[in-house]
Amino acid sequence: MTDKSSLNLLAIGYHPEIMQVVHRLINSHNGWNGTIANSLEQAATLLHSNNYDGILLCAGVNEADEAQVRNIASNARIIRHYGGGSGLLENEIRIAFEI
Repeated sequence: MTDKSSLNLLAIGYHPEIMQVVHRLINSHNGWNGTIANSLEQAATLLHSNNYDGILLCAGVNEADEAQVRNIASNARIIRHYGGGSGLLENEIRIAFEI
């Protein structure tokens, strides 16, 4: 089980402007460390070299991409983020990790 006071999160999405905001929102929380991948290839490289507690699938990630991510990171919690305000993103993460 993950130490609920600290989370290492990877957010994958294909719209750089949106992902900059997601990155800022994740890292604004004490103990949350967010990394951004703007392509499936970049995500795969990061997933092979790092351990993430959770993976946020954001704008542009389709079902085929999701399947590849799940195959690479079968132990991580996958969270589908559909957009919305900062409160929604925070709640999606808190619900996924029961914090």
